[in-house]
Amino acid sequence: MKWTHVGWLLAGLLTASASLRAADVTLTVNGKVVARPCTVSTVNATVELGDLYTFSLIGAGSASAWHSVALDLSNCPVGTSRVKATFSGTADSTGYYKNQGTAGNIQLELQNEDGTTLNNGSSQSVQVDETSQSARFPLQVRALSVNGGATQGTIQAVINVTYTYA
Repeated sequence: MKWTHVGWLLAGLLTASASLRAADVTLTVNGKVVARPCTVSTVNATVELGDLYTFSLIGAGSASAWHSVALDLSNCPVGTSRVKATFSGTADSTGYYKNQGTAGNIQLELQNEDGTTLNNGSSQSVQVDETSQSARFPLQVRALSVNGGATQGTIQAVINVTYTYA
């Protein structure tokens, strides 16, 4: 065999062996850019419904007067334009919040200022005021007797609020 053929043969073997050892590598980089949270000004809110009388909650669909409550956030960082509140609590078979007190046939209804009911799992979004860097969720709550026949006892429900920012 001539030396020129050996050179070509050797070059071919080196090329083939390099391609046999080559591998593709994928590098994946993950992360998130998120809005910094606002300061929750209304950490806990208690709504006192006062004394309600059974005779006014006897009929199906009867309810107490609405009671206003607002959830306020402040110090929203520049760039945070919207806040979403998601409401959760124990629901009863009617879909309203369950009375965990001792009064019977009573549910609690939560609404936004537009009159939209915010049952368990519902969300409400508001715009952050750019001037004050704050947000407000004006809400209202009432006791409701979906099926009527309310009985004496206490009224209590806990509604949790989770905020997300955009």
